[in-house]
Amino acid sequence: MNEFTYQQTLPLKLLPSYGRHDFIIGDSNKEAVKWVDNFLKSKINGLVIIGPVASGKSHLISTLKNKYKILEAEEINEEKINILELKDLIIENIEKIENHHFFLHIINFVKEKNFKVLLTSRLPIKELNIQLADLKSRLLAYSHSKILLPTDDVLRGIIIKISKDKGLHLSDAIINYILIHVERSYSIINKFINELDQLSLIRKKKITIPFIKKFIESKR
Repeated sequence: MNEFTYQQTLPLKLLPSYGRHDFIIGDSNKEAVKWVDNFLKSKINGLVIIGPVASGKSHLISTLKNKYKILEAEEINEEKINILELKDLIIENIEKIENHHFFLHIINFVKEKNFKVLLTSRLPIKELNIQLADLKSRLLAYSHSKILLPTDDVLRGIIIKISKDKGLHLSDAIINYILIHVERSYSIINKFINELDQLSLIRKKKITIPFIKKFIESKR
């Protein structure tokens, strides 16, 4: 076991901040942000936000949590919902929904009552394994917006935000080094900063470019 291998997981020093002002806006997600920000006052009843893991879908829609009921895929799969009590709602991670008949009942009820529904998904509707033609057609009829692969401005903002949440102070040089040497992915960047923070705490070492370089090499 080398100095960059560890098994212990430390608790986070600070809780992450998920306020609307904390959301990082850039070329890869500004369209989705515009859709969500205007959804309440728009005439659109259905909106699907599509984006990869850790792209900020949940963070983005959290601005609506006080006005919308939020449902998870598990609640729909296990039918833990009284459909008659539903109003405007958000359904997270619809790619995880397997109980498509109950899902269709929810969508039909919302449509009948003219309520609004905002859905999040890791995959486009056409790529979801939905065999019910009625359900698929209703979902395809909604407006859709994608969060694209992260651009430099968004990745930089994500690194700064996560670092701020953890009380880390990363210089521009360190951030630039991470951007060049770490895979350009929302989830990878999130995981990398978390692991880097935990390892620096375990080893009691300051985060520097040489430290990061050794850490990256140890993962290859």
